[in-house]
Amino acid sequence: MQKPHSPISIALYLAAVLLSGCATPPERNEVTLNSGIPLSPAANAYDVLHYTLRNDIDPAARSIAGSLEVTVIARAPMAALELDFDGLFAIDNVSDEGGVLDYRQGPAKLVITLRAPLEDGDSQTVTVAYRGKPRVAPKAPWDGGFVWAKTPGGKPWIATAVQGEGCDLWFPCKDHPSGEPRSMDLYFTVPSDLTAVSNGVLVDVSDVPGGRKTFHWRTTNPINTYGIALNVAPYVLIERDYTSVNGVTFPVQFWAIEDHEEKARALFDAEFFDVIAFFERKVGPYPWSNEKLGVVETPHLGMEHQTVNAYGNEFRRGTHGFDWLFHHELAHEWFGNVMTHTTVSDMWLHEGFGAFMQPEYAREVIGDAAFHAALYQSYLGIKACNAIAPREEFSADELYFDDVEGKGPAGDIYSKGTWVLQSLRYVIGEEAFWRSVRRLVYGTARPESLQPPIEPRFRTTDDFLRIVNEETGRDLGWFFEVYVRRGPLPVLEFRQDGDVVVLEWTNTGGGSFPMPVPVRIDGTIERVAFDGNTARLDGVAAADLQVDPYMRILRKLPIVPTCEERREEEKD
Repeated sequence: MQKPHSPISIALYLAAVLLSGCATPPERNEVTLNSGIPLSPAANAYDVLHYTLRNDIDPAARSIAGSLEVTVIARAPMAALELDFDGLFAIDNVSDEGGVLDYRQGPAKLVITLRAPLEDGDSQTVTVAYRGKPRVAPKAPWDGGFVWAKTPGGKPWIATAVQGEGCDLWFPCKDHPSGEPRSMDLYFTVPSDLTAVSNGVLVDVSDVPGGRKTFHWRTTNPINTYGIALNVAPYVLIERDYTSVNGVTFPVQFWAIEDHEEKARALFDAEFFDVIAFFERKVGPYPWSNEKLGVVETPHLGMEHQTVNAYGNEFRRGTHGFDWLFHHELAHEWFGNVMTHTTVSDMWLHEGFGAFMQPEYAREVIGDAAFHAALYQSYLGIKACNAIAPREEFSADELYFDDVEGKGPAGDIYSKGTWVLQSLRYVIGEEAFWRSVRRLVYGTARPESLQPPIEPRFRTTDDFLRIVNEETGRDLGWFFEVYVRRGPLPVLEFRQDGDVVVLEWTNTGGGSFPMPVPVRIDGTIERVAFDGNTARLDGVAAADLQVDPYMRILRKLPIVPTCEERREEEKD
């Protein structure tokens, strides 16, 4: 994992907005290299309706040139359009239908003076023509940017991966979860022996002078800006149709480099359709069946790019009988792309569910042994330093790295997120759990008949709590407060008191935590209810009692170091 960037200061942010353009491009700064920063009033004043992105890709020079046309609708009066954009790019001009517009270019912001102020509900289209060399990813996908690689056959192999850094690393955009465009057209011009693969549907391929081709892709669904992707290589297309649970037939496409066609076909035939069926059975219909389900081979490990997931796991099956990377990224079409966190602080709703679905699938592929083994491996990775769903709004870096001022949950959004869901299922039961999941994703507990386009929705942790409460008729606030709003794990203590065993939850932050516990007594497993934080078992000896023998609930076990012990280990 790469070294995180330093936190963003308000002063630095304001400087980025106010700096005017200059002849010498400014140095890249921390605002550019961080995504999901809380919106300024200017950025919060509009929504994005449509992007048209045109890029001519020069693999030899590692450069791009072209334009971004953006159509916005005002949510409040606005005289200027503020976009996020890497200041290292040269801007040739900014214009609207009336001609050239004035603008200010800073290290991380492009502020365009509109021809006339917009009122609430007004729309405007602006075009930015630009060129330059986008940031080369130091370690994609964790430290992102453009990846300029070569295939085994020596041909260019290019990919974007910008989840942590954002869309502004390669085109002007609103770099925030709320910045999803409702639709998008993407035109990529590349050498004629290469193929450009992107989101949505391939509309057209046209020849252009100089031995080049332009690939036109179109999305008609809202899309995460970090999920907008460019992939260029000598690709071969492996394709077959799939009929969803809602009766819609759509193309399943695997774009693999020509060197790996045989391995790609083997993975495609062995796993793609079983995994799709698993997600549809557990959650609901594939959300983008009016476009495609796409996977593209990349020179980096992977990323959940909507309808064109990046795959770079080298066709390896994991220890639980399936390709974990393909499975995990596909999970994000449901948990991340159609159900999107409202702010980065709720990223566990993406990654926790994505990780949780893998033990579920391991149980289907191999059985209960694989399910429990996968869960236990996940448990051993929990750090329990910080809340996986902090109430304050974080940027991507602040959330993803637990050593940025000691605030972020980092990998706990995966491992602890998995165990929060495992524990929630135990508390509320299988049926209520999956009904809650489906409502979180689709807005209905019966999504199997939904027809495309399926409406994406922004969600928060509080939304999930509200849904769970409605499905169960109970208030599970205590559960979410201890497990997702706090970092430390609760501790279950039990002691003998005469002929009574007393069980007590501690390290819960002082609040009530009536978390039921399964115990095994004389070979029989019972569910023990708690009054507040304690429960009493009469006529039982502690030596004859085994607490939670199948690890159904999340708690601090001696095998797991404390947060402080983890940090000391990392220093050594």
